[in-house]
Amino acid sequence: MSNIETYIKQFPKEIQFRLNTIRSIGFETFSEATERVYHGVPTFATGDKDILNYGAYKDHITIWIGYEMVDLLKNAYPQYKYTKVTIQFSNSEDFPVELVKEICEMAVSIDWR
Repeated sequence: MSNIETYIKQFPKEIQFRLNTIRSIGFETFSEATERVYHGVPTFATGDKDILNYGAYKDHITIWIGYEMVDLLKNAYPQYKYTKVTIQFSNSEDFPVELVKEICEMAVSIDWR
């Protein structure tokens, strides 16, 4: 079992499903990326550059998207919580699969790190 699989398996089944969804979308979108655990969370990277980090917490899933993407998304999707560099999806609400796909596609085209 990989470090990513170990990370995911520590959570309840519904959260595992959400994390595995992000992981699957990442594999589809970041065809040349590698996976690693970085700063304690799953990360897609190319060389030394992180493309996307994601993690689960008690009440939400977080995706680290960087300053530029936060600025782009917070007006278009105001229903989600943001920090300076993350978007958070509440575990008590439907998981926005299409938005995660959009975020991954944006991460490929934006040099935000």
